[in-house]
Amino acid sequence: MRRSVLRVLAAMCFAGPAVAQDAWPDLIGKWVGKSRAIITSPAGHYGSAGGGNEPRFASADLVIEFTKQDQGRYIGTIVSAGHKEEKLMVLSEDRKTLRSVDNDGNSVGHIIDSNSFELCYAQMAPTVASCALFKREKP
Repeated sequence: MRRSVLRVLAAMCFAGPAVAQDAWPDLIGKWVGKSRAIITSPAGHYGSAGGGNEPRFASADLVIEFTKQDQGRYIGTIVSAGHKEEKLMVLSEDRKTLRSVDNDGNSVGHIIDSNSFELCYAQMAPTVASCALFKREKP
């Protein structure tokens, strides 16, 4: 009898984490962040950041809104004061690593906790490199 109880307890210990890991994070909703960027010419989210081809520092307030999700795949939009475009994102099997694309660039990042993630973005022509910490907007 004692061995049976120990086996059941052992099975419960190993089954718990496996069940929890099967769940994909719910990212539906609005996420707000401010980018820290280096750009070479104004365009897209940085349209009012000056002119010329010299690299310069810029920032933009960003909102990502995910409206659809399925098994770690997310569809939404990214919006700033001067630009809006589709944002597609996928989460790796580790449930932390993010990869996303929009109309002209791509991001890599990671989930920090259930209410924040970071994305680092790269784009060519115009050249942009940026990172932003996104926090879930409270409804």
